[in-house]
Amino acid sequence: MSRLLFLIIILPFFGFGQTTKFPTTADLEKVYAQAIGDFIQDVNKNKRIPLDTLFFRKRTNQEEPSDNFPDIQLPESIEKVHVRFIAPEIGDIQQKGLKYRVSINLLGYIDDEKIKFDFFVFSNGFEYKFNYRIEYDYNSQRKEYELKKLKFQYQ
Repeated sequence: MSRLLFLIIILPFFGFGQTTKFPTTADLEKVYAQAIGDFIQDVNKNKRIPLDTLFFRKRTNQEEPSDNFPDIQLPESIEKVHVRFIAPEIGDIQQKGLKYRVSINLLGYIDDEKIKFDFFVFSNGFEYKFNYRIEYDYNSQRKEYELKKLKFQYQ
């Protein structure tokens, strides 16, 4: 009887100690905002292109769901730059009409230890400008991702 009482008291604590599966929506929102902020800071620092609003193409690919942009909410502005999501079709129309507009395809590769983001930047009527890679490593002591590498890649 005492063993049964012991199990009834102890077993619920194991459930409270379980962590949720990574990445949660909150995790994704945090790391995407962090990557976009680091991208903006580096672009502004190196004066690659003027930024006041970034338009992220929110892809949905029915055939390859892993290629979809995650269903997340981001702040309206990051580093004083407005952030907007647009459907790819709308982005194509806007790039043809407003050539100065900066449009970005953003791909994220996320696991428990590392994160990689690839920014594909377009402007001037959907003219390719550059790729930008940003990588993070997970710091288990601080329980957060830390910047590992920033790299512009021109083709």
